[in-house]
Amino acid sequence: MMDKYCIYFVVYSFLGWIYESLFYSAQLRKPVNTGFLHGCFCPIYGLACVANVALLNGIENNALLFIMSMLIISVIEFTVSYVLETLFDKRWWDYSNWPCNINGRISLISSLGFGIMSVIQLRMIHPFIEAGTEALSNSARSVFLGVTLICISIDLLYTVIRMNKEEERYEFLDEGAEFAKRAFDRMEEGRIHNLKEYIRERFSK
Repeated sequence: MMDKYCIYFVVYSFLGWIYESLFYSAQLRKPVNTGFLHGCFCPIYGLACVANVALLNGIENNALLFIMSMLIISVIEFTVSYVLETLFDKRWWDYSNWPCNINGRISLISSLGFGIMSVIQLRMIHPFIEAGTEALSNSARSVFLGVTLICISIDLLYTVIRMNKEEERYEFLDEGAEFAKRAFDRMEEGRIHNLKEYIRERFSK
């Protein structure tokens, strides 16, 4: 059982890295390697997705799944942010400029996004990953985990050594915050406009 969860962690860490790198690369219009590590893994995505599988996979109601995953991932994101900042005196994400944030560690917008992604993960993605994992032999699982965990461990060591020399790697954080703020402002403007139209229609009758 534990080896399956370890494989899930590695796979989702890789998929999370792909998602974040593509997202920020599109915003900055240049290749961006996001995340805590230098390689192609974002461990916080692996941790959050494994938590979803372990705690929420049996929930059938999508609305309840959405709410519960929002809460669980928000707790994970806040905790990981606090631990990383305590250990390394550095933040790998900062929502201070995002609307509805808590100490810059989590925000309503990001939590809503993670809730949607969690529903997609458990309903559409995980069945394939689970089936692929079950199809692997015990020896294949051992080799896969051995190689990937060694790579992640080396990457972690290298990241810690280079910690104070690569501040420029995190310039995408401010760009991401500005992008989210503009999107939120447009959403609020649209909501106010629709409300004005609704009031005008009601009182014109």
